[in-house]
Amino acid sequence: MNLWNFFGKKPKEFFLELSPIGSHWRVVTWNFDLASPQERQWTVEIQGAKSSMISWRKSTKNEIFFFEKEKLITKRKINAHDEDLKSLMNLSLHSTIKYSLEKNREFMLSPVSGATTLDFQNEAKALQWIQVSFGTLKLALEGMKKDKDLILTGAFFSGIVPESGEEVLRVIAFNLDIFYYLRPDQSLQIVVFNDKDLGHGKSKTPTFQQIIKVTKPQFYDEITKLMLELAIAGEIS
Repeated sequence: MNLWNFFGKKPKEFFLELSPIGSHWRVVTWNFDLASPQERQWTVEIQGAKSSMISWRKSTKNEIFFFEKEKLITKRKINAHDEDLKSLMNLSLHSTIKYSLEKNREFMLSPVSGATTLDFQNEAKALQWIQVSFGTLKLALEGMKKDKDLILTGAFFSGIVPESGEEVLRVIAFNLDIFYYLRPDQSLQIVVFNDKDLGHGKSKTPTFQQIIKVTKPQFYDEITKLMLELAIAGEIS
């Protein structure tokens, strides 16, 4: 008898059912808020008509946890060398990020009324800051891909924030906490906090903030490239 059939759905079935299409809130995390420093954890969460989460955890053993509506449905021990399940988990992380980024493309191309020459000048300066700051993060991520002993801690949030109703794309990577707010007037508000030596979410004063009206696609291109590097560096290997 196949043990997976005896105990319920196979892990592959849970992965196939997890889809970001039509969801209003999506979360991907890498070793974020760990219960133990020795633990490693990857999670992908989708909230929509059907809310689901998959958590891959490494500690003294490897396990996958499957949740629906915040309720644990089942968990499975897994072989650390199971390449098929690793591929499915990595695909879930990548596809959720890809869907989230592509979903906002139309917004980024939508014009904003009332933009001025001064807006363009301010945005040009702001873009330089973003490129330098994100460039530093990407260099650090490149280093992590070469040294597997380094542990990535990060998080990606996108969609309608359940608590506030704001539409946001949020990235936490290393010391930076980056918010891209998609405002109803079609403007893009960027707010960046530097949580260095404080812990995630501890900094209350933004290091950078800017309203973007004219050059939204350029700023979106920067966070898209950053997320590509983050997703690759965070793969389960």
